[in-house]
Amino acid sequence: MIAYNPDKFGSLYETDLGQRLWGFLTEEANIARLETASQLGKPAVEGIEEHLLEAFREDVLADRVKQMVGHMVRQILEQRDWVLDQTDVKVQSVPFSKAARYRRADWITFHAFRNTSDPRDVVITDRRQNAPLPTDARWAYYATFASPLKASVAFGVRDIRQLRQHVHAHGYQRMRIERMLRRA
Repeated sequence: MIAYNPDKFGSLYETDLGQRLWGFLTEEANIARLETASQLGKPAVEGIEEHLLEAFREDVLADRVKQMVGHMVRQILEQRDWVLDQTDVKVQSVPFSKAARYRRADWITFHAFRNTSDPRDVVITDRRQNAPLPTDARWAYYATFASPLKASVAFGVRDIRQLRQHVHAHGYQRMRIERMLRRA
């Protein structure tokens, strides 16, 4: 059972809306949506925004309600071994404009750079600034990722620990990202 400490949201939490929101957010399907969005490096609430609007309509548009939803989501995810990664991440949707992003405590943030003359030539490092990139090409910043799922799908990384060790020992890992086949 997931516990909630309403803290500064005590009076709102005690309302019918507050109770229904907590019930909604703690449904297994919605927890899975929060975790999936987090695994993809997105703010957790992006995984539930459509369902939240469907269930609560305009009741969820009030700033105080959205703040309490964020407060509830944080407590849910922290009890499931997620840690706060970044606050105030821009979300271009309704009902949220900013939200928090979460990650697993053992995740490392990696940065990918593309060769400007060959975009399939990619270097992954653990630093965005002053990264020790190969000198045989010009590199442009491409992406940030921490999730092993993103590492696997987007960059073909099968063993995140091995990538971490290689980057730690050599400063970067260079790889070739082959084009995915498109369905006709």
